[in-house]
Amino acid sequence: MTESARLVQLGTVNGTPIQADVTVLGDTVAVLLSADYVLADPRPPGFPFRPEWTGAAPPLGDAARTVPNGTTLHVLNCEAAALIAAGAATRA
Repeated sequence: MTESARLVQLGTVNGTPIQADVTVLGDTVAVLLSADYVLADPRPPGFPFRPEWTGAAPPLGDAARTVPNGTTLHVLNCEAAALIAAGAATRA
């Protein structure tokens, strides 16, 4: 039996929602953004902090922050897959 996708909106790129399937979060991976990524505000309840910000306050906060094009960002595989599928990132 296959589970249905559990989509959570983590942000937007050029107004397009970035929805990750959180059925399986996956490991930490690095992505190189090819577009500005505006993080969701409010941050989705229960979604883990981004791995590179664990243990420290994220720079400039997390919710509604714009991560600029050209940034290498460490995220969970589910978020990386959503960004790549939207054409907003590649694996770094």
